[in-house]
Amino acid sequence: MKQFNTFYIHKTDYDLQEWTVVFNYSFDNKQYFKEIISLDLQHPFREDINKSIVENILFHISIAFWISYYKLSPTKNIVVDSGNLNQEQTEYWKDFYIQWLGEFFYTNNINFSELCNFSWSWISHAVDVSFPVSEKYLLPIWGWKDSIVSSLLLKENNISATSFVFWKIDTIKQSFLDLDWSPFLNIQRKLDPKLLEMNSQWYFNGHVPITWLISFFLTFVCYIYDYKYIVFSNEKSANMWNTHVGETEINHQYSKSWDFEEKLSRYIHEYISTDISYSSLLREYYEIEIAKFFAEKWKKYFSVFSSCNKNFSITKTTDKKWCNNCPKCLFVYIILRPYITSDETIQIFWEELYERKDLQVLFSEIVWISGIKPFECVWEIEEAQLWVYLSLSSLDNDLPYLLEYFKEHFSNIYNQEYFLKLRKKYNV
Repeated sequence: MKQFNTFYIHKTDYDLQEWTVVFNYSFDNKQYFKEIISLDLQHPFREDINKSIVENILFHISIAFWISYYKLSPTKNIVVDSGNLNQEQTEYWKDFYIQWLGEFFYTNNINFSELCNFSWSWISHAVDVSFPVSEKYLLPIWGWKDSIVSSLLLKENNISATSFVFWKIDTIKQSFLDLDWSPFLNIQRKLDPKLLEMNSQWYFNGHVPITWLISFFLTFVCYIYDYKYIVFSNEKSANMWNTHVGETEINHQYSKSWDFEEKLSRYIHEYISTDISYSSLLREYYEIEIAKFFAEKWKKYFSVFSSCNKNFSITKTTDKKWCNNCPKCLFVYIILRPYITSDETIQIFWEELYERKDLQVLFSEIVWISGIKPFECVWEIEEAQLWVYLSLSSLDNDLPYLLEYFKEHFSNIYNQEYFLKLRKKYNV
């Protein structure tokens, strides 16, 4: 693997007549990358587009999108040769990168203490961050239960929202859009082919927080398509970390956390737009509560939703909605099982996962009998413990394998007072 000294964030190219945006990056001004974004031709732009506003927004987005390429070979120095960052922004971005790349650094055993040092070549200049936008809503959707719940809650409150799909429309998203009948915007993303090529050549690879990239890009979408409200479906459980490196929390879901939401909202208001609003509709709810909403009120979506990341990724998509072998599949099974019948369980997952002996190690991590919380978008550990305990308590005899294992290794150790405390915390 070739070593590089400096990563460069170059000026972003765009052509609104061709509906394209191109982000440009390089290592040492030698290994170049171009990422192409194709805008949605089915929706008209606002009529009063201002070039300086467009370039300011795209400048900030470019500082987010470079993470996919930087992680190939993380360098100590980062040069922004497309604009200026003040001291507050520099500290903000360095802090965010450590948080966003925390899992990547942890899993690749990289010492990040001296990484992400910014410099720039442009002189600072004032940019107008105030512009009018219409009172319209954008709702990013994945076809997961959270975005489905948000969509339906907005409808119940007579709020019309445009669904937003970033990247490809896979079978899960298409099924949801077919059933939802809401208008939608689709922005296509084309990674530079050299990224996957270098990944295959033993350069570093790892988790990129897609919610973070979408969050930043939506500020541009709001401006050119004239929307005010960005409404995500991130919940309270996303605040829970997975592990620590020294005093640094490593949280797979950091870009879904309240800390990220609050800091990003402040950054947008200060440097991008005083008029665009960024929030999460489900922020006050735990995963347990969202699962209850979904299972009790919107069963017609059982046939179209999925949360499996293994079957739906950058390089893979399939008609099979669940792999039944990953943390997300087991987590969603556990959280829905108390609310659904055996027939509904088979309809969604086509098997009872509590019977699977081969899932014991993964199950142990999810309920924290051993290991660390899986690096996936899963609930708080205490939620998992409580929900498995409630499933266990509802059965008398003939426990399935994983519930018997839980009873032996966990529920007999913690007393009733512990679980009563958890029931109060999660309003169960």
